[in-house]
Amino acid sequence: MAHWRMENDMFDATMKTAAEATLTQMKQAFQGFATVPVQFHVAPAVEEFAARGAQTAKAHLADADAAARKAAASAEALSVSLAGAHADLTRAAVESAVANATMAIDAVQHVLAASTLQEALQRQGDFLKAFGEANLTRAQDGLARARDVATDSVKAMQAEAATFTAGFKAA
Repeated sequence: MAHWRMENDMFDATMKTAAEATLTQMKQAFQGFATVPVQFHVAPAVEEFAARGAQTAKAHLADADAAARKAAASAEALSVSLAGAHADLTRAAVESAVANATMAIDAVQHVLAASTLQEALQRQGDFLKAFGEANLTRAQDGLARARDVATDSVKAMQAEAATFTAGFKAA
């Protein structure tokens, strides 16, 4: 037990010495600050340089902000355009499906109205020919529409990229 007290006393003495040393150093640091002049004088050339630098930074920041806003608006316009084109292609696909279903229903009625088997087969052949031609035309129109959308989208992206990079080159 006495051993433990002795270790505690040594620990307390060490901590007290360390605390006193730290307080002494802090007092010296504060006394050092007391001798520093209250006002620092900055040379007018340094003030002018700092002011010009701040103005230039503000101007570049404003330019970057304008370029970013313009790029965002362009991206939004392109996205809207692509969404509209996608909706147009989807509408065309739905219209094609409805037209095919209508043609098939009409063909069934037309084939059932035939008076002979040979007439029914002729009507069935006529339907298949008309159905194939109509779908070929729809497919060609759809592919042309998709090609135009893709071409217009690529041109718009290239124009926006050129505008965006030109803004950085100017800055």
